[in-house]
Amino acid sequence: MFNYLKKQDQFETYVLENTTNETYIEVVPERGSIISKYVHNNQTIFYLEQETLDNPSENVRGGNPILFPISSYLVDETYHYNDTAYQLKQHGFARNLAGNVIDIHADENSASITLEMVHNEETYVRYPFHFSLIMKYTLTTDGLSVQATVHNHDNKVMPFYLGYHPYFYVDDKDNLELNIPSTHVDELIPNSFSQNKFNFNQLESNTIHNELQSNVCEMIDRTRQLKISMTSDDIYQYVVLWALQGKPFVCIEPWMAPVDGMNVGEGIQYLEANQSHTSIIHIKAEELR
Repeated sequence: MFNYLKKQDQFETYVLENTTNETYIEVVPERGSIISKYVHNNQTIFYLEQETLDNPSENVRGGNPILFPISSYLVDETYHYNDTAYQLKQHGFARNLAGNVIDIHADENSASITLEMVHNEETYVRYPFHFSLIMKYTLTTDGLSVQATVHNHDNKVMPFYLGYHPYFYVDDKDNLELNIPSTHVDELIPNSFSQNKFNFNQLESNTIHNELQSNVCEMIDRTRQLKISMTSDDIYQYVVLWALQGKPFVCIEPWMAPVDGMNVGEGIQYLEANQSHTSIIHIKAEELR
């Protein structure tokens, strides 16, 4: 049986839960409509630094931040549209936009919440489009689905590329297996990939993988006897790994475009006026047999 409830922490928070097995997510609309927590069978799936969630002047470190209208960073934080220069910080601004809950539902099979984020005067200065971003989170016995629908409410073509930044909790990185189905990897930080494996043994490691052979990434945690699978729509052509030494997480990030996508012209989605685009990723946690 699934249920939902609303609680007041530092911010208004919505909880969607499977009442039979201690599985739940928490969603904080005011903090970029983020899924701040994901717990499966009483096992932590998403890492969270609570103090960053509670402080609106900080980017949330943890949960699953939404990366929109760009998923990476731009050289000099600059891109051009119709010969005019605009500035966008790394990962865009959706993670700092407040969302409004427009639907919430629970029954015996699932629980879901739908939130809307829209343009404002500040976003228009950096991204000259009238848009809405609809996020629908659905929890079922098969895992968590994250659906994004981008609407172009403008009268001109709107470029964007979406991504996510899930922080997967892992306590013992020495006993972790990452399966990223790509045939090509670039190091965004030197020595991040060593002996065909992601390198956890330096202060910071960051890689980007493309030429994907499948749309399923896996994280196998032998210490917790837990497998996490992330399945993305084919439009997510890049997977980024990021980790910090001494922090119990690894980020496995599906992106639509590479670093500096707006400027290199790869992976950009061009949405016609008054059109919309929907994509989904699905995260499943299961115990190893």
